[in-house]
Amino acid sequence: MTAAKPRIDWVDAAKGLTMTLVVMKHATYNDAVALAHMPYLFNILCEFTIPFRMPLFFLVAGLFAMRALRSDLRSFIDGKVLHFVYFYLLWSVIQIGLKIVLPHDSEWAVTYRDLLLIPFEPFGLLWFIYELSLFFVLMRLLRDAPKALVIGAALALYFANVQTGWTIPDEFAHRFVFFFSGVYGAPYVFQLAEWARTHVAAALGASAAMFIAVGLIVFSGAVDIRAMELLTGYVGGAATLMCVAMLVAQGWGAPLTYIGSRSLYVFLAFFLPMASTRIALLKLGVTNGDLLTLACIVTAVGTPLLAYRIVKDTPLAFFFVRPQAFRLKAQATASEATAAA
Repeated sequence: MTAAKPRIDWVDAAKGLTMTLVVMKHATYNDAVALAHMPYLFNILCEFTIPFRMPLFFLVAGLFAMRALRSDLRSFIDGKVLHFVYFYLLWSVIQIGLKIVLPHDSEWAVTYRDLLLIPFEPFGLLWFIYELSLFFVLMRLLRDAPKALVIGAALALYFANVQTGWTIPDEFAHRFVFFFSGVYGAPYVFQLAEWARTHVAAALGASAAMFIAVGLIVFSGAVDIRAMELLTGYVGGAATLMCVAMLVAQGWGAPLTYIGSRSLYVFLAFFLPMASTRIALLKLGVTNGDLLTLACIVTAVGTPLLAYRIVKDTPLAFFFVRPQAFRLKAQATASEATAAA
C-alpha cells in the first residue's frame, strides 16, 4: 500500500459517512411524518449531527478541488459543470416525474410547475450538486484572488444569514465558507488525518471531547447563535474526520470507503427505495420508529449501489454514468468513473 493510498481511502470513507448521514436525516424525518412521532435514537443523532453534517459534506468536496481549478478550461467545464448539469437535469425530471405519477402519498405531492422551475429552484436534495457546480465555477474565477478577500466574502455571506426563500442563494451563502475551507485547508485536513492515524489514543480523546462540546452546544440551544453554529460545523467536522481516519487506519472503514467511492449513485437514487421501504414496512405493521428508520437507511444506501452494478454494462447505465454524447472529453476509464462518483 502506498503512502497516498490511506489518504484516498480516508477521503472516500468520509464521503461515505456524510452520504449516510444525509440519508439518515431524510429517513428519520420522513418516517416521523408517517408515524406522527419522531424515532427516538435517530432523532437524537439527527439533531446532534445537524451543525456539521452538511459543512463536512462540502468541506470534503473541496479537498481535491484545486486540481480542477488549475486544469485547462475544457477539462474543467466537462468535469465540474457538464458533469453536474447532466445528472441534475436527468434526476430532476425522474424525481419530479415519479412524484407526479405516484400521488397516493401526500409527501409526494408536486405539480408540473416544479418541472418548469428546475433551472431556478432545485427539487429535493438535488440542490447539492447544483451548488457544487456553482462553487467550482466561483472558485475557478477567484483562484488567483487574495485568500483574505475570499475568506472575508465567504464569512460575510455566512453571517448575513441570507433567507430569500429560494434554495440556491440561501444555501450558497450558508455553505460556501465550508467548500472554500476544504479547497484551501486541504493540507491541514490531511495533516490532521495523518496525526489521528498515528496517535490513536490522543485522537480518540480529542474527538470525544470535541463531540461532547458539540453536543452541549446543540442540546443547550446555543447552536442557534450564528457564530456557535459555525464553530460547531468546524469542530464536529474535524472530530468526525479524525474518527474516520482512525477507522480506516485500523482496517474498519471498508464499508464507508465503498459507499464513498460510489456516493453519487446513492445520492441520486436513494429517495425511491427509502420511500418504498417505509410504505412496505408500515403496511406490515412496523411502528417502531428506530427500527423503521434503520431499515430505510440500509435499503436507501444499498439499493442504488446494487442498481448500479446491475445496469452498468447495459443501455440503462446512463442513469449513473454520463454518456459520451454529453461529454467534452473522451469517456473516463472505469476507475476514473468510480472516483468521480
